[in-house]
This record gives sequence, structure tokens and C-alpha cells, in this order.
Amino acid sequence: MKDAVTLYRRLLGSLAPYRGVVALSLLAMVAAAALEPVLPALLKPLVDDSLIARRTAAQWQVPLLILLAFVAKGVAEYVASVSSQWIANKAITDLRRRVFRHQLHLPLAVHQAEAGGRMLSRILYDIPQVGAALSTAWIVVIRDACIIVGLVGYLVYTAWELTVLIVAIAPLVAWLIRIASRKLRGTNRAMQETTGAVTGAVEESLAGIREIKLFGSHDWEDARFATLAERLRKQTMRSVRIAAANAPLVQILAAAAVSAVIWVASLLSAENRLTPGEFVAFVTAMAMLFEPIRRLTNINAVIQRGLAGAQSLFELLDTPAEADATGGTDQRPPARGELRLEHVGFRYPGQDTPALDDFSLTVRPGETVALVGASGSGKSTLVNLVARFHQPQHGRILLDGDALDALPLAWLRSQIAWVGQQVVLFDDTVAANIAYGRPDVSRTAIEAAARAAHAWDFIAALPQGLDTRIGHDGDQLSGGQRQRIAIARAFLRDAPILLLDEATSALDNASERAVKDALDRLRRQRTTLVIAHRLSTVRDADRIMVMAHGRIVESGTHDELVAAGGAYARLLAGGGQAEPALALAEPA
Repeated sequence: MKDAVTLYRRLLGSLAPYRGVVALSLLAMVAAAALEPVLPALLKPLVDDSLIARRTAAQWQVPLLILLAFVAKGVAEYVASVSSQWIANKAITDLRRRVFRHQLHLPLAVHQAEAGGRMLSRILYDIPQVGAALSTAWIVVIRDACIIVGLVGYLVYTAWELTVLIVAIAPLVAWLIRIASRKLRGTNRAMQETTGAVTGAVEESLAGIREIKLFGSHDWEDARFATLAERLRKQTMRSVRIAAANAPLVQILAAAAVSAVIWVASLLSAENRLTPGEFVAFVTAMAMLFEPIRRLTNINAVIQRGLAGAQSLFELLDTPAEADATGGTDQRPPARGELRLEHVGFRYPGQDTPALDDFSLTVRPGETVALVGASGSGKSTLVNLVARFHQPQHGRILLDGDALDALPLAWLRSQIAWVGQQVVLFDDTVAANIAYGRPDVSRTAIEAAARAAHAWDFIAALPQGLDTRIGHDGDQLSGGQRQRIAIARAFLRDAPILLLDEATSALDNASERAVKDALDRLRRQRTTLVIAHRLSTVRDADRIMVMAHGRIVESGTHDELVAAGGAYARLLAGGGQAEPALALAEPA
């Protein structure tokens, strides 16, 4: 990927579906470039035949030909510009959709390992840079390269001796551009990383605005953002300085060559080896080389930014998506709901101790198993493994006797309903949030799910009922209302496996009772794993597993564990919260 040619070739591969329009655009560019040398070529008869020899035919033919050449050139440039921009915008839209879709299918571990805001900055920053390299850059490169070839060809035809002086600076110009390219790409890679950090800082600050106000950390957040903004400014200015120095250096070299050419051409003209018309035409064609050379030199910065962005995007696209088993999902019957974990071991990257250590558990269909324990005991890791957000490094997990990694992901996750402490809602209507992922569901079914979740009373009181928009992340609703929307979503999903991850831990007592009633109804005839710190919410579970250090240290019903007088009983004595006492529990 470090080879710029290979990288740009892969980038241009995104234009393949539009090869017909690409061909039209290339033809138009070549036509426009071919007409560029016509102007200096017409100056020779204008000076020699029209002005000096004063031939009548030349006096009207030459202006007419100049007019026709400019009309044809204008039409060709219009077609080239519009068609190339159309191609580039189509390709960029395709690339933007590919990146977004691929991000959604990446493993959760990849998202967690990314720096804050980096995923977002790829779409907001990297893709526009690639777009400039695909639109403006390739037009300039192809069109101006053709113009330079045409003008140099005309110069060779007119006076090859003089052309040698111009071509002599080409290796030095190429060396300068190569040095600038390497520095620009490195700087732009650093700018991408910093832009991701800036995006992440803004996201975190906006998401945590309540905490910032409460803790009075405005100045600290402002200083953190100022540091990142200043770093981005310095990196941007470095890129600006390199690009700004590159163009004048190339132009100075070109001007030196031009000055030498004019001097030699004057000598040749004095010796009658160049006619006045040839001299004027040669100098004009030579002067016309300045603009395409300048554009090609300046466009190098755009190309390097685009290549840096493309490298970042292709690295993401080359990251493997979640592993998925083959096989249709439509033919598989619904799961019975038997979960079996056999000697499962899992360790997060960079962690010394395992989150789960030789963990074994069988959950029968329709059984409710509660998991309690201190933070870090492995509860959330367990449900994440069941949902296949992560893969165990040791052992295996089976659903109805089939290993999870042998089941199609879409089917597996369609068998799971999830209600967590952090409810994710979207800036849409109540109905759309309840029916999320089920656009074909009926209005009657949505209402029935809302009633089952004890959510209908507050939904009916909203201004537009089910059609009320609830704002970003449902911020128009209370915590208990948001939780019941999530439960209604789980009712509508009607999956045989239910994962409850501290679904009532952030609620007040009144909200908790309403949500608990809804959850009790939701758990019926479903295989349920419940994570809870409030032991009052798990008393009626079929089995309670007390976890510490990634293992089960105690298990049984509520009454059995109380009678045993172990870790669970100590929790009850400590007020019914899982955090304080379980930190003392040791693996059995």
C-alpha cells in the first residue's frame, strides 16, 4: 500500500463501473488538450502572412480559425469537466457507502480499538480528500499532461534546439516533486490521525455535556481541545509550507529555462534561422507551458492528501469483517434456547488476567439464570460472547447443540433480544424505535408490544402518540420510558433468548417496578441471562450464579444461597448491592 502507483491504481479501480463515461471524459480531455497548441500555431501565419506579408486571405482566415478553435476547446472542456465530476461523485458515493457498510460489519473489538472519532473522521474528512484526488486531480493530470505533450511536440517541430533547453530541467523538477510528495503524504497521514482525535474530543464533550457542567470541567475540556486544535493547525501549516514552496521552485527553474530559450531564440532570429512568426509562436507556446506545469505542481498536494486518505480507507476495507458461517437463515427453525458453555476462556487484548477462565455453564430452554458479581467478574463478557460480539480463545459455546461459530450470524442474532442499561434510541418516532429492524411489522403489533412493556400509557399521552419523535438518543423521554421502549422492542422481536444487562440499575424505585413487571412478562418461556447489581431484581430467577475472577464461585436458588451463608448471603447482609462484597469472593 505504500506504493503510490499501486494505491492510485486501486483507487481508479472504483471508476470501473462507469467505464463508458470515463471513455467520453478522456476523449474530451484529449480533444481539449490537442486544441491547445493551435493558438501558437496560428500566430505564425498571423505574424508572417497577415501582419508582415499582408495577405488578404490570411487576414480573415486566421481570426476565424482562432475563434473556431476556442469554441471547440470550450465545448470539449465543458464535456470533460461535467463528465469527470459525475464519475468522481458516483465513485465517491460508492466508496462512502462501502466504508459505512464495512464499518457496520467489523468485529466489535475493532471498533473498541479505534481511537475516538477515527471511524467518523474517515467519512467526514478522508473521503472528501479522496474525492478531490478523483475529481479535480485526475482532470488536471490527464488534461495538462496532454497539453504539455502537445505544446512540447509543437516546440520540437518548430525549433528542436531550443526545446532541449526546456527539457533539460525536467529531471530536477521531477526530483523536487518527489521530495515534496513524500513529505506531503507523511504530513497528511498525521493530519488524519489528529482530525480523528479532534472529532473524538468533540463527540465526547457533547455526549458528556451534563458531566462537564456538573463538575465544572469547562476549562479542562477547552484546554484539551485547544491542544488538539493547535496540533492540527501546525500539521496543516507544514503541509501548506511544503506545497507553497514546491510550486515557486518549479516555476523559478522553468523561468530560468525560458530566459535562456528567449536569449538563444533572439540570436537565431537575428541570424534569420527563425522567422518573426516562428519566434512569436515558439515563445507563446513556451509561455503556455507555465500554466499546466503550475497546475500539475500544485495538484501534487491534492493527490498526496487523496492518497493518504485512500490508504486509510483501504486499510479499513481490508480489515476482515465478522466471521460468518455459510448457509441460509430462512430454512432454519427457531432455536429452542439451550445454551451450553464448555470450558470457555477469554482475555481482552492487552489484559494480563482473563475475563473468563475455564467457564462452564448450561442454561436449559426457558430457564432464567441470573449473574451477579463485582465489576470485572466476567458477567458482561459472558453475554457478549453469547451474542458473538467476541470469540472465545478457549472452549466453545453451543446453542441447541450447535457451536455458535458454525451458525449464520444473522440467524443467531435474530434469536436474541437484548435489553441493557444503556438504551440506544434513534431520532425517529416511537413506533420506528419499537419496530427497529422490523420495517414490515404492523401497527397493531407495535401497539401490542408497547402494551406488553407497560409503555402504552405514557406513549398515548405523547403529542402524536406512536408518531411522536423522541429526539437524539430519545432525550425527550425519561430513563424509565426509554427502558420500556427497549423492552417493547424486545417483545416485538419475540426471540427465544433474552439477555438483560443491568436493565434496571439506573432507575428510581417507581420506574424500576414498572420496568421489572414488564421484564417479568418478557422472560416467560424464554431462555434468559440476567446481569444485575440489585439483588432484588433476581430473587425469582431459576438459578443465581455468583461470579468472581471469571469463574462461578457459588450457584443455586435465592433460598439455597441464603441458607448456605456464603458470598450471596454476605451481599444481602451488605444491602443487596453486588459491588462491595463480591470483590472479596474467591474462585471456588
